[in-house]
Amino acid sequence: MKTSDVRGLEQLERAVLDDTASLASALRQRLMLAGYAHHEELRAWALKELEGYAPGDELPSYRKVPAALEVVVDLYLPGQIIRGNTRRISPHHLPQQARERGIGESAPIRPGVRELEAMVARDGTAVAVSPPGSTEYALLMTQKQHELVPHQATFALS
Repeated sequence: MKTSDVRGLEQLERAVLDDTASLASALRQRLMLAGYAHHEELRAWALKELEGYAPGDELPSYRKVPAALEVVVDLYLPGQIIRGNTRRISPHHLPQQARERGIGESAPIRPGVRELEAMVARDGTAVAVSPPGSTEYALLMTQKQHELVPHQATFALS
């Protein structure tokens, strides 16, 4: 192994073990090393981790995280609006269409590390995730509720 190769591996090791270094930086180094080593599988993995996974891409198991389903309900009562009443729900409370699509208590994490780091830096808090199709299902739940009791509630699923 050439001295420059060893130096590159040492730099990668330092970046991975350094709590102050960004994960995106370590992935960029891994991407470069994979290119030098002509290791296409490692290069493809590092690029997806850095840039994100497309909707059709198979996600690694570590990018499918447990996530409780919560519904945020705004109630419209005579003379008042109660906003943001959040409660946890079971997947069985979702419309049949959502259950058939496999919506459950896990969330895919498709954005790349670069985007995730930017989200955390911008908000300084945990990053909220929603199941795929949650906007459509919240709208469907709101419409069904309005059929039963007009103007009583609106839903947001997260």
